[in-house]
Amino acid sequence: MRALVLTLVAVNVLFFCWAHWIDQPLGVRAANASVTALQLAPPLSKAALAAKAAARCSSFGPLTGKEAASSVQTALRARSFNPRERTVRSELADGYWVYIDNLRDPQARARALKKLARAGVRDAAALPTNGQVSVGLFSEQSGAELRATAVRGAGLDPIIKPRMQTVDQYWYDVDATSDMPLPATATLTAGINVDAAPAWVTCPAEAAAAANTP
Repeated sequence: MRALVLTLVAVNVLFFCWAHWIDQPLGVRAANASVTALQLAPPLSKAALAAKAAARCSSFGPLTGKEAASSVQTALRARSFNPRERTVRSELADGYWVYIDNLRDPQARARALKKLARAGVRDAAALPTNGQVSVGLFSEQSGAELRATAVRGAGLDPIIKPRMQTVDQYWYDVDATSDMPLPATATLTAGINVDAAPAWVTCPAEAAAAANTP
């Protein structure tokens, strides 16, 4: 009787081994051997998600003239941006004045005019009210420097003074995520005249704070 029980136990063990390790199709065994354990990526924290989605504030400008500014605003909107216009009043050079100062009496001014004429500068003019002699107005600094050289050649001391003009300069602030590229400057200014080449810069602190205010 004991021998029969041991025989039955041995048969059950052999059947279990055959069913679980031997009696499987070849394709299933090969597939099981090639499958590697899948690992779930750790979830991003709330801080990481917020940093990934955080928008940066960038400013494009400066632009002088409402027409040029409106064209850039339209180009930004066409590229799915929502630009916020910001106006900054600035002083820009509007030419250069070359003059001679401290010629208090008429005789000193007359002598200066004669020296200038001998040096080839014949368009100078005396300004009796302030003791100066004007030697010319120039749109470019290079022209002013050339005239100043001629004045020095006449034995006189020229002064170059920039003429300033108050103008409104336009900037456009936009918010974009780190994975959203900003349009190229050449793309935004194509077909319009700009006095100075605008560029992308970081928004000033007050503009960035205003963007984050509900």
